[in-house]
Amino acid sequence: MKVRVILNGVCFYTNGTQIKRGVGAVDSQNIAVRQVYERMLQEKTEGLGTTIHLYDSKMQKQSFQVQLNRV
Repeated sequence: MKVRVILNGVCFYTNGTQIKRGVGAVDSQNIAVRQVYERMLQEKTEGLGTTIHLYDSKMQKQSFQVQLNRV
């Protein structure tokens, strides 16, 4: 399944297999995209957008705006 991803305003196309492996070099971005993708599959929707908040090892809050759409 081909997926359009918008991550903090940057748009790119990928697929489900690549999302599970990781779409970028930053682990926290990969976690955010993977969580939204899994939720989209569970809810059986065509698309989903949300903001994910994660904390790094220094307890600094990182926010990611993620939108996923099936293409």
